[in-house]
Amino acid sequence: MSMINKGISYFPTPANFFDEEVMELLEAKFGVLASYIVLRLLCKIYKEGYYISWGKEQSLIFVRKVGGGINKEMMEKIMELLLEKGFFHKETYEQYGVLTSERIQEVWFEATTRRKIDFSQLPYILENKKKKGKRKDDVNEENADISSTQEDANPENEDISGQTKLKQTKLNLEEEEISDASFEIPGYAYNQATHNMNGLIESLERHKVTNPKERQTILRLSDYGRKGTQVWKLLSNTSWNKIGAPGKYIIAALAGGRKQAG
Repeated sequence: MSMINKGISYFPTPANFFDEEVMELLEAKFGVLASYIVLRLLCKIYKEGYYISWGKEQSLIFVRKVGGGINKEMMEKIMELLLEKGFFHKETYEQYGVLTSERIQEVWFEATTRRKIDFSQLPYILENKKKKGKRKDDVNEENADISSTQEDANPENEDISGQTKLKQTKLNLEEEEISDASFEIPGYAYNQATHNMNGLIESLERHKVTNPKERQTILRLSDYGRKGTQVWKLLSNTSWNKIGAPGKYIIAALAGGRKQAG
């Protein structure tokens, strides 16, 4: 899945980017289109945050969007080279199916130092960056903008651009505590025109739904945060201070709604 975290609007590109060994090797093997593909991948990652999930479905969607002569086999070979040369962190990819790197995380940390983020809770942080992130969080804590988000805002329309001061989403679905290794999010759920999966997970966290299995069930029942569905009305209209087990409550309500619809 795409990392559930706040993206950034801009990212720096070194002047010697196209002269780096991995880029020169890519262009030698696959032509200049390979460089364009790498830049598209970086834009996709930074738009989401500091990582993205990558598998067959994500690759297929990406290839279709890029077009221009690239095919599935070429994309696989480009990705293999990027991983072998360390452009993306190979161990993280092999273990979690996630694309990230120390450089990508460094850029993201620099761009988000003023956000109030608990770096210790972020997934897939490479160890040396996690320590650096904690120090930055401590240094900037006094100057950080800690304006609270309005609880009564419609969660379906929450800003997912990454430039708001919303609390950073903790993506527990992909961490070690995940209870269902087969859990996969379909590609269509990343379409922000029809879905707001990020906003849904943030809402679940805000309402103290922390059990990974409950989150997975709610994601499935809500069709992964599809806009206009029952889950958004439920989140907006429920008096949560009266609910003792919010996860079970949401699951029961969504399951009951499905039975009635059937």
